[in-house]
Amino acid sequence: MMQWDRSEPITVLHVDDEPGLCDLVASFLEREHKWLSVETAPDAETALERLHAGDIDCVVSDYDMPGLDGLDFLRDVRMEHPDLPFILYTGKGSEEIASEAISAGVDDYLQKETHTEQYTVLANRIRNVVERRRAQSAAAAADRRYHNLVDTSPVPILLFDRDAVVVYANDAAVGFLDANTREALDDVRMPDLVDDVHREQALRRFETVFEADDSVPEVEFRIRTLKDRIKRAVVATAPGTYRGQRVAQAVAKRVEVIEDS
Repeated sequence: MMQWDRSEPITVLHVDDEPGLCDLVASFLEREHKWLSVETAPDAETALERLHAGDIDCVVSDYDMPGLDGLDFLRDVRMEHPDLPFILYTGKGSEEIASEAISAGVDDYLQKETHTEQYTVLANRIRNVVERRRAQSAAAAADRRYHNLVDTSPVPILLFDRDAVVVYANDAAVGFLDANTREALDDVRMPDLVDDVHREQALRRFETVFEADDSVPEVEFRIRTLKDRIKRAVVATAPGTYRGQRVAQAVAKRVEVIEDS
C-alpha cells in the first residue's frame, strides 16, 4: 500500500454526548498532533447534519448515546458515506457490539480507557484508517484512469498475473481472441493462447518480464484464439501493476489471420 504524507491534515468529527470528554479528546489530539483538527457533535443527529456539509475525513463515535446509538449512527453514515472512515470509540464494549460494528462496516473499534495514553492510540488509529482510505481512493482513481485510456483502445491489450493467467483484456483483445465476452477469458493462461511453435519462447519472455522487471523486445507470434484460429501478431510485453499486483502487459500489433478454422 502506498505511504501517505503523515503531515497532511485530517479533520475528525468526534461524536459523544459527554461534552467534557469531547473537549478533552479534541484538546489533547490537536495539541499533540498538529495534523489533526477535531470538531465535535453531542449526538448522532447533529453529526449527520454536519456530515452533509462535507470536509470530514474520519468519524469517531461513542456507542451509548441518546437517540441513535453508535451502531445505528454507523449504519446511517454507511448509507450516505460508504467510504468515510468510522471508528467506534466506546466505554460500553462487548464482543456482541464489536461483532455488530464489524458487520455494519466499521473501520476500527477502540475501548475507552482512563489514561491519557489512549489518545495517542486513538490518533494512530485515526491516521491509519484515513491513510488506508486515501490510498484506496488513489488506487481506484488510477484504475479508472487506466481503464479510460485502455478499454477503448483499438489495439489488443492483455494483462497476465504471475501465474500467466489473464486478469484483464480490453475490448480489442476480446475480439482479437474470438471471445464472446471478457469473462470468457477468465482463467485462460498465456501459454494456451500461443501456438506450439512459439510457446516456449513466449514462456521465456514471460519469466524475463517478472524476474528482471523489464520489458522484452517486440516479437512476432502465432496466436491461437478461443475458436482455434491462428493469427499472426507482433507482441510487445512489459511489466506493470494492476490493482495492487504485478502483471505482464502484452500489446498485440499488426494483427493478421493466417489460418482459419
